[in-house]
Amino acid sequence: MDLHLHSSASFDCRVPPLEVARRCGQSGLSPIFLTDHEGIRGAQSLLEAGSAAIIGQEVLTTEGELIGLFLREAVPSRLSPEETVDAIKGQGGLVYLEHPYDTGRRNLREEAIERIAARIDIVEVLNGRSRPEVNRLAEDLRTALGVPAGAGSDAHTLKEIGGVYVEMEAFDGATDFLAKLRAGKVVSRPKGWKLATNRLSLFRAR
Repeated sequence: MDLHLHSSASFDCRVPPLEVARRCGQSGLSPIFLTDHEGIRGAQSLLEAGSAAIIGQEVLTTEGELIGLFLREAVPSRLSPEETVDAIKGQGGLVYLEHPYDTGRRNLREEAIERIAARIDIVEVLNGRSRPEVNRLAEDLRTALGVPAGAGSDAHTLKEIGGVYVEMEAFDGATDFLAKLRAGKVVSRPKGWKLATNRLSLFRAR
């Protein structure tokens, strides 16, 4: 599973949700974790089309971004980090801290991370668009918090999808996902990888 994906429902991506789903299928990625900026329309459209999808959202708070996973409704933008966490948890969702310490992005401020630390469910230790040293800092944070590791390509184009993913057991709902993610394996494909003719050959490779 690639836990951080965007579609044209985000302001900075032009790839339609169904094209994201098609590419995920070719890459052997399922279910689809669609985490568009400031809304869940893309993920909802995948569910309506019959795709196996998890509704996520990358939410801009007053102090940087947070991702909510397993959402039922959109989370308002520009709430405080604490209010954003409340809105995610209030609908049974999981708080996923993406690309922490990546100052070239809209990362959550360190002071805010400290305030919500006890309520963070997952830390993204490998973001396909972050520098290696930033990802290492994220892993240090995950270790300190004692939470499962997440990973995602943060894809905004088709070619980026599946560049980073997590191998884990099938799950049933948010609680089961979180428990099984602890035993998951974070994988990064080498730069320049290309989708194989056999759609599962790269995904299954060891």
